[in-house]
Amino acid sequence: MNPKAIQPVIAPTSIAIVGASESPDSWAPEIYRSLNHIGYRGALYPINPKYEEVWGRPCLKSVLELPRGVDLAVIVVPARVAVRMVDDCGKAGVRGVMVVSSGFAEAGEEGRDLQAELATVAARHNLPVLGPNVEGFVNYVERVAPYGTTPPPDPVPGGISVISQSGTVAWTMNQMASDRGVGLRIILGVGNEAVIGLGDMFEWAAADPHTELVTSYLETMRNVEGIGRGLDALRKAGKPVLICAPAGRSEAARRSIVAHTGALAGNTGLRDAWLRGKGVILVADPVEMFEAAVLLTYHRKLRTNGVAAALQSGGACTLFAEASGASGLTLPEFAEATRRNLRKALPHFASKNNPLDVTGQAAVETDMFVGALEALADDPEVGFVAFDAFPPRLEDEEVWAEPVLKRVRELQKETGVAFASVAMSPLSFSKRAKAFVEDAGIPFVQGHRAATGAIRALVDLQEARARAVSAMVPHPNRARALRILRGQSGPLDEARGAKLLELYGLKRPKELTVDTPEQAAAAARSIGFPVAVKALAPEIPHKARLGGVRLGLATPVDAEVAAAEVLQAVARAGAKKPQVLVQHMVAGSEILVGAVVDERFGAAVTIRPGGALAEAGEAVFVAAPLTPKQARAYVLDQRRRCHLDPGAHDLGALAQAVAGVARAAHDLRGRLASLEANPLVLMRRGAVAVDALAEARPPG
Repeated sequence: MNPKAIQPVIAPTSIAIVGASESPDSWAPEIYRSLNHIGYRGALYPINPKYEEVWGRPCLKSVLELPRGVDLAVIVVPARVAVRMVDDCGKAGVRGVMVVSSGFAEAGEEGRDLQAELATVAARHNLPVLGPNVEGFVNYVERVAPYGTTPPPDPVPGGISVISQSGTVAWTMNQMASDRGVGLRIILGVGNEAVIGLGDMFEWAAADPHTELVTSYLETMRNVEGIGRGLDALRKAGKPVLICAPAGRSEAARRSIVAHTGALAGNTGLRDAWLRGKGVILVADPVEMFEAAVLLTYHRKLRTNGVAAALQSGGACTLFAEASGASGLTLPEFAEATRRNLRKALPHFASKNNPLDVTGQAAVETDMFVGALEALADDPEVGFVAFDAFPPRLEDEEVWAEPVLKRVRELQKETGVAFASVAMSPLSFSKRAKAFVEDAGIPFVQGHRAATGAIRALVDLQEARARAVSAMVPHPNRARALRILRGQSGPLDEARGAKLLELYGLKRPKELTVDTPEQAAAAARSIGFPVAVKALAPEIPHKARLGGVRLGLATPVDAEVAAAEVLQAVARAGAKKPQVLVQHMVAGSEILVGAVVDERFGAAVTIRPGGALAEAGEAVFVAAPLTPKQARAYVLDQRRRCHLDPGAHDLGALAQAVAGVARAAHDLRGRLASLEANPLVLMRRGAVAVDALAEARPPG
């Protein structure tokens, strides 16, 4: 939907309330109160055939009595009547509608039919509709709040747009902002998204000159394509997007995927990879999202990702360190020059570790505190410094931190290091405290867990653009790969899977496919020992579990006997025409490189320890395809999880394999369900895919 079409809904200068009433059982009085509270000064038309007057204003009997061109009609009548009212709005020339009424898709099959009817009526009139089942919104900039619940006590306009699938999350964000004096552009819940969807609102925010960053709570991917367009528009506009997306119901297809990689995807792994591929920064919960929004309002760039902290107690240092570890932050050891400067600034008994305990004396001896912060800002490994200097708690309190904050502002300009005051727990802000924070010119974030999550979001922002998925021309071997998949459905035998990997640049060990044990013995002599013997049968993708694999064979006789055994084993398991793969054995570290193709989110790839460890623990997926630079960055990020040492393992070869599997999955996404090398044997030089598993998607 064109963002211009949404503008009358978001910033109306004239509003009709359909179902206007002063009854406490209605949403209408709350909406009227919110409009007054925010300072709405536009035209207002109550509509209800039961009354002559509502809120001291003449009450119209019908929508059709409205003057043409009213910007927004807010509908607060029962669901069945609401659809007819939307139709009347279209006939009356109303430019936009918000349906507060519930009883639609959230209420079962009958409600879903009613919502479909509402969408059809809206389409007939080309009418933008927000909702149904929506609480409304608060537009802080244009001062409009058709909002059916408690409005923010002290609304402050700003650049943060809160666009949520949960009205309660939006309400929580606006209450926290009001309590802290943080400026918002808009808070809005999209309700059931019958017409205006989350993606449409993202596109609106991308075009909106007042929106500087977007926060969102996302639970149901109703329109993946629309959300993708909106996220692309925000990325193009250079506006960061923070999303809290709980890992509840699976948004990926629930069909069984044979490969290990499918089991690793979990409920929301593919969705999250897709979101990150769109440049999204994922956060844990709404509180962390709020603190991250506060932080990103002030800081967008870091000179390096290293974090240091200078706090006024040992307990605060311990808690901050633990929270930083949970958030995946890097707290570097201080350079020797930094330690020398700290020894000059701090008492001899003060620790010189990171986080740095400046002791409670720092609030009295502010020169000492300033000296410590100067030392941290000069450390080349530090890009962010957290410290604790709080706003006044009493109206007449003298603020000890003023000289510290003044020097911090100077250090930010001089060194490029980002600073933020971090409180151990949430603090309420008085009117004086809000004014103090606004004048301070630095972010004040609260709660060590939420604050370190916010710092993590700032770190992730540095990589968001580099992580975004770009269009890529198909690989030259795509047509050959598609021929392998032609007519296939379900698991392929290892030989076909291996051919797909080879076409996309992954190396295989020396190997031969044969039909009989005698041929296996001859093949082993030709290849050279030691060898592995494997049964080839598409019906048996996990052949090792059924006795279909023999390893470490050193003689032709061993190979012949092993071939007979594996053929018998898979035949008992149901294989119709098994063959034998004789493969030269290679040694090295075993890594799983796998990709899954989801019908909604496309292809995503992962790496992790291979072999028997393949399905242990959590996997981190990234959206495909990947450029060589992105593949390299992903491998470096995951190397510790995979127990890899750059001195002992060829990480470049692993990155090439990751890029190859990712590109294959993306190129073949219409015909491929999964593809993996498990294990990929990684050596000091090179990598070899010793096992291959592919699953074809049914044609069409």
